[in-house]
Amino acid sequence: MKIIYDTKYQELMTKQVKEQIRYMLESNTEFSIIVHMDNGVDFNPPLPEEISSGFRDFTVFAIAGYTFKSAFIENDTFIFEAGFGAENIGAMVYVDMDRILQIVIGDTPIFINVTASAPKKEEKNPFDVFANNPKNKKFFKK
Repeated sequence: MKIIYDTKYQELMTKQVKEQIRYMLESNTEFSIIVHMDNGVDFNPPLPEEISSGFRDFTVFAIAGYTFKSAFIENDTFIFEAGFGAENIGAMVYVDMDRILQIVIGDTPIFINVTASAPKKEEKNPFDVFANNPKNKKFFKK
């Protein structure tokens, strides 16, 4: 399954996730998402350790009720507000689209992103590119 590591294929899957979620929001259809909880998922404010430590590698978020009404897409991030724990601690959840493994309606998966568990491509620091060019060594102290 080498294709799941292909950047163009990963970008295609991310675009498809985004379009699926956009359609669910526009058609007023509540759904759930299964998210790969590595880097690419953030909470604001941060959740207490006793809650965040309970998340598994793949976690289900129900996008229904108030959470559905609060949900929106910004660039390649799906954002919604949800309550967590017995005390229903509220937090905004920021999920990179490429970390969404499945979109589910009821018990039926309607979309599966096979690239969600592939390692995220690390972005290159422009300075590193400059510094690694042998022609630019003269700009650095020895």
